[in-house]
This record gives sequence, structure tokens and C-alpha cells, in this order.
Amino acid sequence: MKSEVIAEKKLAYVSVTGPYGENYESALDHLYQWAIERGIQNTQCLFIYHDDPDFVPPEQCRTDLCLTVPMETTSGGDVQVQLLPAGKYWVIRKIVRSKSEYKDFWISLKKSVKSLGLQVDDRPSFELYHSYDVDTHVGDVGFYLAIKDKA
Repeated sequence: MKSEVIAEKKLAYVSVTGPYGENYESALDHLYQWAIERGIQNTQCLFIYHDDPDFVPPEQCRTDLCLTVPMETTSGGDVQVQLLPAGKYWVIRKIVRSKSEYKDFWISLKKSVKSLGLQVDDRPSFELYHSYDVDTHVGDVGFYLAIKDKA
């Protein structure tokens, strides 16, 4: 685990509501097709999670499935754009081999932040996909938890 400061990023995204990890495939296909049609290549894929599933019913949990895009990119159709604010994050990078591991890695990251006395920030936390195999569902994933800078 380490801290990392990221620069502001512009993201194209589609939103999905429902249990985390479910019903993402068609939304991602749509997002990638949108990017291909606009000649946007070599992007990073991020999933932003808006709700804590310990407090929000799974069917109400919101996820933004995102691709990094050039700053001049505008929204189109049902694909929107947003800015991911710059800031400091506590990060772990893991090879994920099954869906059940995602929750465990988030729990581990949050425990680490708490044990270090760091404070979670209001900026979005997200997963950054360095690679993902659609056949095996094995991913090289960075887990980014927004933390406040110590003043």
C-alpha cells in the first residue's frame, strides 16, 4: 500500500444502479463503442463507487463506469463527462481472481487508512483497471481511496 497523488482527469462515463459488480458488461460495451466511434484510444478504465454497501441497499448502489478521455471531450447521447478531481489517495494494486476478492481488498484498504490515522476525503474512491481478461475475469486492479492531505 502506498500514497499517490493523481492529477485531475476527464472521464466519459455511464452510470449503473444496482448491486456492485452486476450488469456492467453491456454498459461497458456501450461506453467502449462510444469511445471507438470518436477515435478515443489508449484510455484507462475506472469504476467510481458512490455508495457504501454497508449503509445503502444493494439495489440502490450507484457506479460510474468510466474511461479517461482528452480534456476537450464533450458528452454525447447517454455517455456523460465529469472531472475526477486531483488529490491524494491511499492505493493498493492487486491481481483479482474472483468477484469476492474486491470487497476484501476494499476492507483491507480502509483498515490500513484507519490504522494510520488518515482521514477519508469526500472525493470519489475508485478502481483503476490496469488489465482485465474478459474470459477468465482476472484483473490487475488498483484500489484508490481518497484521503485528506494533512495540513
